[in-house]
Amino acid sequence: MTQSNYEAMTEKQLREYVRLNPQDEDAFQHYLSIIRSRSGRVTVSTDDEFEAELRKRINQSQQ
Repeated sequence: MTQSNYEAMTEKQLREYVRLNPQDEDAFQHYLSIIRSRSGRVTVSTDDEFEAELRKRINQSQQ
């Protein structure tokens, strides 16, 4: 599949294509770029950072 085909797919279609074609690395990387570009995404690298982020979000939701 070509890059232009990936761009024409909806996120749901691309996710399904990647699921059914795990060998297509280009499609997978394009899907990851879509997921990573979403706002509000937080990357943590330790358990402590993860727990701190969870506490922060729980506190925000309770206000």
